[in-house]
Amino acid sequence: MQTLTLSTDPTNGRLLDSKTSLRLRAFRFLSERFEQRERPSVAAEFLLFAVIVLTATWPLITLAHVLALHH
Repeated sequence: MQTLTLSTDPTNGRLLDSKTSLRLRAFRFLSERFEQRERPSVAAEFLLFAVIVLTATWPLITLAHVLALHH
């Protein structure tokens, strides 16, 4: 049975079966990388949040504008 280590620190690595799902391995890898960050960039996270909000609200704003033009 083949095992994989998803940690850069071999003494602290998690041994995973090769049949562990790719999704689970990716989640664990990203979790570990997030834990290793010293301090998150507030500006980058705010910018990402703003992009998500604009992406979610843009269709509503566009629809309201189109309905106002045709009313």
